[in-house]
Amino acid sequence: MMIEKIVIIGGGQASLSCASQLRSLGFKGDICMICEESYYPYQRPPLSKKFLTGQFLEERLLLKKVDYYQINNIKVLLSKKATKIDRDTKKVHLQSGEKIDYTKLVIAIGSKAKKAPLSDCDNYSNVYYLRNLHDAKNLKNQLQTGKKILIIGGGYLGLEVASVCSSFGMNTTVVEGADRILKRVAGEPTAAYLRKIFSIKGVKIIENDFVKKINNTESEVTNVELVSGRLIDVDTLLVATGGYPEVDLARDAKLQIENGIKVNERLETSDPSIYAAGDCASFDHNGGFLRLESVGNAIDQGQTVASNIVGKKTNFHAKPWFWTEQFDQKLQIAGLCDGFTDIIERKVKNKVSFWYYRNEILLAVDSFNDPYSYMIGKRLIEEKKSPKKEILRDINFDIKDALNLK
Repeated sequence: MMIEKIVIIGGGQASLSCASQLRSLGFKGDICMICEESYYPYQRPPLSKKFLTGQFLEERLLLKKVDYYQINNIKVLLSKKATKIDRDTKKVHLQSGEKIDYTKLVIAIGSKAKKAPLSDCDNYSNVYYLRNLHDAKNLKNQLQTGKKILIIGGGYLGLEVASVCSSFGMNTTVVEGADRILKRVAGEPTAAYLRKIFSIKGVKIIENDFVKKINNTESEVTNVELVSGRLIDVDTLLVATGGYPEVDLARDAKLQIENGIKVNERLETSDPSIYAAGDCASFDHNGGFLRLESVGNAIDQGQTVASNIVGKKTNFHAKPWFWTEQFDQKLQIAGLCDGFTDIIERKVKNKVSFWYYRNEILLAVDSFNDPYSYMIGKRLIEEKKSPKKEILRDINFDIKDALNLK
């Protein structure tokens, strides 16, 4: 009988989730993970938060102890880059010249940083990105009281780093091209709540303005000129303008691409022996192809792929949830607020939550330092229950009771 050989390209959360779930399901075949980085799979969310502050040391980042892989017979190839997928011979070619056979292949290579407004050929010593542990270590060395940092991008990543830099006593400025921060991922009330906190902490947030020109010496950026005419001096520049799904391998292998590597409900690509999971995978959602860049999604998709590999026909159902920490605020988000028509605000003491509705349907919940509202909201969304808006407006109403409403 032919031995099944599962090859997983990528060393992140989705990859490990798939590999560990395969063993949990009793899979006896070979498992090989190809990791471009020199580190065993590690947590990425702390890189922009507690790792930068020093509260989280490098060894704590590991998702599993190193001996886990040997004990569970999972082969991990570190510092190896996959350069080609040969679908005809079912081999993955590595930059080193090695070729790895597979019977089933999983692509879980995540996303890469957008460089704009810089270009790939720009190489300044004081310009940073933050996509991996190597980036985080380099950035961490620049956090010094009194230094000036400009962060381009007002999404979660840019704001998380801004809050850390401010806590280090740095002169911190965030520039966001959209008319407000968090434009792509959260509603106006959530953005306004955070903007107020950043203002109190002394972080300057500039919205609806773009980089016109980057002035530099031969080796580093000295200041940045905005379209508005503002000139911002910098010691450090962080580009946090988002990421692109890593699709080059898949595209070269003639797999279908649509906002990422296109997958069906079982997370199979256009080649049924190849799956995709995590940040690089796009799936059908409300008529479009959606990618979810979150730990929860990476875990769920990795486990779904494992179930399908072992023959348990399992469809993936997205359960979007996210979290972020900025200063003393922990923001937890359940659902997606796209297309909302109404927002209900619930404020109890130092806890506030925003409930997004499309007409009478609950779409999403954003909660600040309010895990109770987050957990209830998450369950309501997953169970497709939408309490009446006037009930939520009543702060004396225990939202847990909404779970029992017909």
